Amino acid sequence: MSPEFASLLSQNIGVSFAKQIAFADLIGERNWGVSMSEGVATFGTDLSFPIQLLGTEADGDASWLWAWANEQSNLPPNLLKACNECYDLGSTQQVPEFTDRSFSQNIADGHMIALVASGLHPNCCYYRGPYDGGALFFLVCDVPRDVVGPVAPERAVTVMTEVISQFEINHRDMADSFLRSQGFTLQPAGNRLDARRDKDSLTVTFDSMQRINKIDCTLNSAEAT
Repeated sequence: MSPEFASLLSQNIGVSFAKQIAFADLIGERNWGVSMSEGVATFGTDLSFPIQLLGTEADGDASWLWAWANEQSNLPPNLLKACNECYDLGSTQQVPEFTDRSFSQNIADGHMIALVASGLHPNCCYYRGPYDGGALFFLVCDVPRDVVGPVAPERAVTVMTEVISQFEINHRDMADSFLRSQGFTLQPAGNRLDARRDKDSLTVTFDSMQRINKIDCTLNSAEAT
């Protein structure tokens, strides 16, 4: 993973992960389907959303292929806007994971790519649609506000805890970016990050290597850790 992509991942993973939890709550165990001609994804018989294609994972060689590079599939250009924006960003900021057409999932897998792309598109979350031999990753757009809106403080604690347990990222950058995205006002204080939103507050404590070792949450003066 390049340093440039690692930085983007740390900055975007918190807000994207929060959206993924909320989206999973929304769709539950519904089956999924995609209509390329209509540019929509369906979940069950009652949910339908416009999409933007990101790319595919191949099980055989464990590789990622960007949708903008998948010329053989004749994908509709209107479904490639988001991945083309990622390419443009990669060109501007020298992010090889955004400009290389294909690479090993050992460098960055579809979830990492989609977490960054979702963070760059505030009104979208993402979905991994498995199929025989691989999986399709796409942004799911125009989802309900409660999927993409700010989370409750206790959910924010869950998000940060889950993220640092599953991904190798910069803890301080993640916490700072995520809490700001959720409307918290931040006040750094040495190895501590104090965050306040209305009457609720969070205190994130870091160790000497700037890794999170404790998160305290105070809800309307009722404290929980």
